[in-house]
Amino acid sequence: MTKFNRLFIECISEWSIKAGQCDSNECLEDCKKGLLESLDKIFPYSKDIEFEVDKVNYILSSMFFLANRLAKATIGLAELDTSLENLKQVGKVSFEKKENNETFNKFVHDLNEILEKYF
Repeated sequence: MTKFNRLFIECISEWSIKAGQCDSNECLEDCKKGLLESLDKIFPYSKDIEFEVDKVNYILSSMFFLANRLAKATIGLAELDTSLENLKQVGKVSFEKKENNETFNKFVHDLNEILEKYF
């Protein structure tokens, strides 16, 4: 394995351990920032690499993009989990009762916000 490959895998592994210990979205957001800072330290600037700069830049930017998407999706999943827990507390959602319909509509609204923010 190459140096970059090994360091990237270690970085993702450390991030996943830290993110797994989080109990709030703020913690997950801090983990995401830490992940991106670590990636900045691992990978060289593409201008420092003299050959095939566009191709190297494409590979490195793909790794940043995928890591960032993974971190954002994790935050979105945590928010979805919270929203589902709130829905479970109400019980089965029924369209026949107005109060449950309002709860379901709030869930749909929350879900749309999560998708808009993180996906």
